[in-house]
Amino acid sequence: MKRRVFTAAVFVIVVFTPYLLSGSFQEGYELYKQGKYYDAEQVLLREKELTPNNTDIYAVLGWCYLNTGDYSKAIEISEEGLALNSRDTRFLTTMGRSYMEMKRYKDAISYFERSVSSNPDYPYTYYYLGRIYQGQGKLILAEAALSASIMLKKDNYLFYKYRAQVYEEMTNYRLAEEDYKKALTLKPNDPVLKEALIKVISKQTDLEMSYD
Repeated sequence: MKRRVFTAAVFVIVVFTPYLLSGSFQEGYELYKQGKYYDAEQVLLREKELTPNNTDIYAVLGWCYLNTGDYSKAIEISEEGLALNSRDTRFLTTMGRSYMEMKRYKDAISYFERSVSSNPDYPYTYYYLGRIYQGQGKLILAEAALSASIMLKKDNYLFYKYRAQVYEEMTNYRLAEEDYKKALTLKPNDPVLKEALIKVISKQTDLEMSYD
């Protein structure tokens, strides 16, 4: 009887130890949140072999690759994820962000538009679209996209910061000032925001004086 128990114990160790050592999605996700992207990648790739239909794994791997600047891998893993769920906003957004970083703006916009169609309530899609349009000098489209992101999520200082920049480029310094102030309420003591606010107030003063 003891021999059978021992044999069974050995079987459990031999057969299941690789799975136990492989880590888990949660472990990989925690490593990702800690900024340990390469460690997270190793854990998640092992977990992907064990549970290849877990779309969460593909999503977090894509974010790891985005954060390490490996945009080709981010696109590749997102394409695998899209094969499992073609409407998953996480994959569409990662694809868009990757192409945006690669300056392939037409492709980036295509994936962001698909993301909007799939999930019109996801604020970051509009934020990234706004950033692209701003970079292209399409200020009206940029303002509209960034305003949409703010309507959906009012507590992200970046949304206000970049809309303020757009207003500044439109020479609407009053609205730019309001947005810089709002961004500062969300991220107090940010030196870049403080400097931008001072500059835009100065521009507004100069503009008003020119009318006198």
